[in-house]
Amino acid sequence: MKIVVAGISGNLGKSTLSAHMLVPRMENAKLLIVESINQDTQDLVGESQKIRGEEFKKIYMQLVLYENLVVDVGASNAEAFFEGLSSFSQGYDEVDFFVIPVVPGVKEQADSITTARMLSAMGVEKDKIRIVFNRVKRSVEEEFPEILDAANNFDCFIANTKCAVYENDIYEDLADLRMPLADACTLARNKLEELKQCLRVAAYDPIEFAYAMKKLNVAKKAINTCTHLDEAFESLFEEAGNAGLQR
Repeated sequence: MKIVVAGISGNLGKSTLSAHMLVPRMENAKLLIVESINQDTQDLVGESQKIRGEEFKKIYMQLVLYENLVVDVGASNAEAFFEGLSSFSQGYDEVDFFVIPVVPGVKEQADSITTARMLSAMGVEKDKIRIVFNRVKRSVEEEFPEILDAANNFDCFIANTKCAVYENDIYEDLADLRMPLADACTLARNKLEELKQCLRVAAYDPIEFAYAMKKLNVAKKAINTCTHLDEAFESLFEEAGNAGLQR
C-alpha cells in the first residue's frame, strides 16, 4: 500500500501520524519524508529517507519501486509537491490513498478541505482521499463541523468519524525521547517497576527527573495509545481491503 500524507497547513500532526500510526501497521513499509527542514521522525522508523518537494521525479520513482511506502509531505514543501504531482499525467496513479489530517480550528479545517478539493480537481477519486480527525479532545461531531459539512456538500473525500486520534501528550514525550511507540509498549510490559524506581531516585535532580518522568509517562500510556491507533487505522481504511497491511 502506498500512502501520501499531505495538507497545505502546518502543525496538523502529519509526521506523528506517519511514524506512529501508519508505518508500523504496514508490512515492511518505508517512510519518505518530503521536507527541507529538520525532521525528527526519521529516528522513529526502521527505514526512511528525506527528499525535497521539488524533486517530484524522485518521489514518483520511489512510489513505483516500493510496495509499501508512506510519503510524509511537510507543509513547507507542500506547494512544490503538488506542483510536481500536477506536472505528471495522472501523477497520483501509484498512490493508493491520500491521507489528510485535520485538527480543530476553522482555518485548519478550511485548509484541509482545500487540500481534498485540490486533489479531486486533479482527478483523484473520492475513495482515495481520506481524512484523519487528529487531536480530538471530546467529540468529532462537535469539533469538526466544517469538515463534516464539506464531506456532504462536495462529496469528494471520505470523512469517517470513527477515524479519530485523540489529544495525547505521549507523542511529544516520544519525540523528545526519540522513541518509537513499540519500544514504549515494551517498557510498559517489562520495566514499569524499574521506571518508577528511576523516578524516585531522580527526584532531586531536575534534569534526570524530567527524563525519568517522560519515560514513565510513555510507558503508562503506550498500550492504550497503541490500541486507539489500531482502531483509527482500521477505520481509516474501512472497506478498502488489506493489501500491504501488517499482520
